[in-house]
Amino acid sequence: MANTTPPNSPSARLKQLGFAFPFRKKGQGNAGSSIEFTDEHDFYKALKQEPSGSYSVSGKGMWHGGIHVTEAGAGQFLDLKHGLRSITEGELVAWRLNRTYLVSEIPAQNGKPAISAPYSTGFALVRHTMEFPRGTTLKFFALYMHLQDLADYESDTTLTRPAYWSTQFKVTGFAMDKPHASPNGQVAPAGQQGLRVRVTKPHGTILGILPQGAQFSLSRREEDWGQIKDTHGAQMFAPTVGAYVNPDAAINGWVFLGKENGGPVVEEIMPDSSLDCVVVPTTPVHINAGDLIGHLGRYDSLSQQTSNRMVHIEVFCDDSIKSFIAQGQKWIADNGAHELAWLQLGLPKDPPILRVDRSTTLYLAANQPGENPKQTGVIQVASLAELARQPGNPSKEATAESDGQKLNWWKVDSADALGNDISGWVREQSFAGGKVTREFAQKWVDFQTLEDAHDPTHTMFATTKAFVDYAIGADVPEPGALGKLSPLMASIYRALYQTGDGSKAADELCAAADNPWTALRMSRLIIKHESEWANPDKWKQLIAEIEKQTGPQAQHEAEQKRIEKLVWWDDVKVHLTDLPGSDVFHIHPIALAGNFLKAGGCDCGCNYVNQFNVTRWNGQVVHYGPLYMGHLALEHSPALRRLSDSGQMTDSEHRILVAMSANEGNIDGVQAYDSEIFTAGACQKTVNATGKGEFSTQVAEFKISNEAAYQRLFEKCGWTVETQGADSRTAKMYYQDTEVTGAVKITGDELHAKLREGCSAATFGMKIKQKPLASIVNAIISDEFQDKQAKDFVDRLRKVIALIPDGYAYSVGEYFKSDLGRAAALDQHVNRPNNVVKDVGSALKAFFLTHPSVQADPSTWGQSRITYESQIVAYYGEHRHMNDCHVRFGKLRSKLS
Repeated sequence: MANTTPPNSPSARLKQLGFAFPFRKKGQGNAGSSIEFTDEHDFYKALKQEPSGSYSVSGKGMWHGGIHVTEAGAGQFLDLKHGLRSITEGELVAWRLNRTYLVSEIPAQNGKPAISAPYSTGFALVRHTMEFPRGTTLKFFALYMHLQDLADYESDTTLTRPAYWSTQFKVTGFAMDKPHASPNGQVAPAGQQGLRVRVTKPHGTILGILPQGAQFSLSRREEDWGQIKDTHGAQMFAPTVGAYVNPDAAINGWVFLGKENGGPVVEEIMPDSSLDCVVVPTTPVHINAGDLIGHLGRYDSLSQQTSNRMVHIEVFCDDSIKSFIAQGQKWIADNGAHELAWLQLGLPKDPPILRVDRSTTLYLAANQPGENPKQTGVIQVASLAELARQPGNPSKEATAESDGQKLNWWKVDSADALGNDISGWVREQSFAGGKVTREFAQKWVDFQTLEDAHDPTHTMFATTKAFVDYAIGADVPEPGALGKLSPLMASIYRALYQTGDGSKAADELCAAADNPWTALRMSRLIIKHESEWANPDKWKQLIAEIEKQTGPQAQHEAEQKRIEKLVWWDDVKVHLTDLPGSDVFHIHPIALAGNFLKAGGCDCGCNYVNQFNVTRWNGQVVHYGPLYMGHLALEHSPALRRLSDSGQMTDSEHRILVAMSANEGNIDGVQAYDSEIFTAGACQKTVNATGKGEFSTQVAEFKISNEAAYQRLFEKCGWTVETQGADSRTAKMYYQDTEVTGAVKITGDELHAKLREGCSAATFGMKIKQKPLASIVNAIISDEFQDKQAKDFVDRLRKVIALIPDGYAYSVGEYFKSDLGRAAALDQHVNRPNNVVKDVGSALKAFFLTHPSVQADPSTWGQSRITYESQIVAYYGEHRHMNDCHVRFGKLRSKLS
């Protein structure tokens, strides 16, 4: 069947990956809260503290395909307790977890004491897919190496454990649920107790009881509830004494994971089969940008007895990176200036990156050259959103320049030809001072692929012997000169240092990360090289060459043993067919995240600021306020399709949500014209007059499940949510912005009034500037929050059908099997949740008054059930206590009958 979706339909939006830096920035002081990095330049400043392990040359002159973060180096400036995070959305396709660290043992020798050096072979490998333009994709992998072992998590219970681990749960002695007595009154034996398994959470039909001591694994977890994937042979007790229970009945059932009877009803355990080996799951584990990967593991030195914690982070892909970049650049060259072309992809039309070329004059003030101008000696790329956070930025031109446009001037930091820090003003398009352009992240501006011959033993030199001469300071002519480097390293050197004789090229490459501007340029090099995590025999060649000069060394043997334990490529490749061969292109992980963090353009929805209309609500008093209707119906949301495709939503649930959501609003709709502070989203959740409400709770839950996205979409844009302890039901929303609130954090009546400023009878029907709610639109239309909205809608439906109507013992779902009946109940619950059990109960009472011979148990209705239910639903639909019940029910009936 042909795709009939119009090219400019919101449902045709090209999915863009969200990105996050792998660590958060450490807060100020002992109690300071950590914050997100928003500028890649700040991360390079932290990496400057790393003594070795820089991209793409280590401090010792070896090839290095990633970056190191150590506790004593960059870790001084990072929130290490918060942990290492995924740089973007993807699938965990392989990992290894050490039960305890492996240990390298080096005996005492030559008067030096023995060394016992723990090290981690733990890693996580995540697969990602990026698309741009439509139909052109890049598959790439992110590797996180030397992760913390299980023993360290067990000794420090304050650390959050990664969610992707293949953990199991064991029913504890605190789980004391028992089967119900049989119809003849027989009670369960004393030993038959454990944990109830239900069809749905939290009040669904009981499927059976898992005995104390039984072990099970989960397919998904939602707060204090989990859905069972496997019971590993455990047999349930029947829900009623004497009844039969299917051996597989627990699969897909839900169990409570919290505390009862004074303690936890389950304990999390790690099966031996998932420790100290490469795990390649049959079904990859989805992960979001910013989700926890792990924490720094031990990697102690082989030359001195000192403790060292570190991680290695790298990104790699196959040769398709070259065509992917080329096709993206061609599309932008052909279409980048056309707003409609971006609209058809559902992407921002404005370039988010400011690029300042070499030899550009930085003015002393905006549009004022002045005397003694400073001229750049490096290329600077900066996020316009990041520049806008700096005081004074931007400065708007008072009069147009010769091109007839009035544009922004930006104050930027750079360096001169000697590497000295300078700053000054540039126009956001080329001007008399030099070349300045606005660029799209998808253009991969200044990124360059390099592929040349390199030393097979991973040194920076053309031969292994040349490396050894350099490393030991041999008396040879120009040991570190450019001519001694491999062709690949010579290309890297000239990409960084365009002038000079290269007589100390090796020294300069080893120290390249010490200069943030050189580090920035290095980060834009995408380099093809054999991976460090394959083919351990190459190290034997290197060690053999070194020992020609030094003789046998115990640490060399220990190093070779380490390497044999560290490699994983072949073990993964045998299960993961799309893992490329080990000769791959490497991408700097901070450069990748930094470039595409800028891809969203208006970080806080600036493109929605002027899209709000003043409308009114005719209550007892006429109220005026801002309204943005939105454009994306839940029916067309990619999030709804993702739920269906992943099996997390049934076809019936899909039909119900599509029909019922039409009675509410678009997934990106926001209004602030009634008694609530504001209302947002497909389910029209509110922030009430106190700052609490269903939307506040939803954001609090979102913060727990995807903190990186919460930080990016809400907190960075002035919105925060605060709770009492971990109870999301106590959540309260606040807003704070220098321009809007004078940097004061407000909620309640103050926020209610602030959002309605400029709304009156005089402005009715007009568009007004609405910065706070523009960022709410931007947040709720994001892929991450769309997923949250869709999932919450499904969960709400399941909650509704589990309700027990007043006066009856069976659930709404047992009475209402039809899509129409369940949609009507959901429709009322969204608007008047407390009335559902009352009104369904009233509808049942009215039915049984006219049908006294019909039993209350709907399972006894037999062939008459459809007839009986249709009568009950018809009465209920027309008698629900809620606004516009007749109109809303009529719409549901037209869609679902």
